[in-house]
Amino acid sequence: MIRKTLLVLSLIALFTSCDNDLKIIADWKDVPAVYGILNAQDSVHYIKLNRAFLGQGDVMMMAQEFDSLHYAVDQVGIRLIEKEEDDVPSQNGANWQTRNTYELEPTNEFVRPEGVFSSPTQTIYKTTAPLNKDFYYSVEVYRKSNDTIIAQTDGPIPILSPLSVINPNTFSALIILPNSYIPKVQWRSVSGGKMYELSMRFNYMEFPISGESDTLFKSIEINYPSIFSIDTDGGDNMDYPLSYDQFLGFIAANIPEDPTVRRLVVGFDPSQTGSGGVSIKHACLDFSLSAAGEDLSTYLVLNENSNSLVLDRPEYSNIENGVGILSSRTVKSVNGVKISNQTNDEIAKSEVTKHLNFGYFTLDSSTNPPEIEINYGN
Repeated sequence: MIRKTLLVLSLIALFTSCDNDLKIIADWKDVPAVYGILNAQDSVHYIKLNRAFLGQGDVMMMAQEFDSLHYAVDQVGIRLIEKEEDDVPSQNGANWQTRNTYELEPTNEFVRPEGVFSSPTQTIYKTTAPLNKDFYYSVEVYRKSNDTIIAQTDGPIPILSPLSVINPNTFSALIILPNSYIPKVQWRSVSGGKMYELSMRFNYMEFPISGESDTLFKSIEINYPSIFSIDTDGGDNMDYPLSYDQFLGFIAANIPEDPTVRRLVVGFDPSQTGSGGVSIKHACLDFSLSAAGEDLSTYLVLNENSNSLVLDRPEYSNIENGVGILSSRTVKSVNGVKISNQTNDEIAKSEVTKHLNFGYFTLDSSTNPPEIEINYGN
């Protein structure tokens, strides 16, 4: 006990006798934080500029101060620079020629929700400049008083071309059945793209068994895991399978059982076949496919893998004299994709989803022409 007491007293003496000139907080440094994801399909392009702050006092209180997070718009500006690669490279690599320079306009049109940081006003910078996939773009943050560049991208970034989705389309119907061919979402990779993300929305309607007067239109969405192209050259065939088990499991996991309602998939689409029969399809699926540039892909992967406050977060930035990311993305949507009537039967009758009370459609051949009937239960 005596030894322990002496040890504690020695430690107290050690720390209380230290030089009080020890600096816990380093000298102040202006660090711009720049974030922008450019998409040639957008009519307006936004770039977010904040400042990293460090100072004496309560960090939570400083975060609430507008001036701690934002540069004064009359003192600091942002330029978006369009560049073209010269056919004759320099000794240091690519030789870039400036084609256009666009001054970004500050705006407060977006409201920040209440939280740790200053709200509701926040400053975002925007431009309506048309982006061209044949050129490259960089950003400069500069002081207006002397045109001094205080931060910039470490090199021009490419603009991704629009995605081309091969399948599915809005003409033919997806047939998703057990022990059968597995349909796929198929596309070609784009030049400059590295990471691809697919989402699927399933649309349906719901109404009480007591009557159809209170019909509600609803949807559920699944986000598939990201996949990566081998390189960024573009032109590679890529796909994502739509398996029967995953499809029905997604519906069962996201729509709650409710014995007081009945449900139907939306987009009922009967059409006459060449033989005089009737074919029933249901345009109930919407797909969205997005591609991210290599810089954005790297940034997202590193941040996704660092989800603990204990671990050191790996840092990735392509902003010189600052932090952040400038990259490109492109999005392709295919809405109103049909499923076959057999697939709808599986939703209504399979052991996985029959408790959800989806209806299925049959033809009454006793009438002329045949009438379509909606049935529930097995």
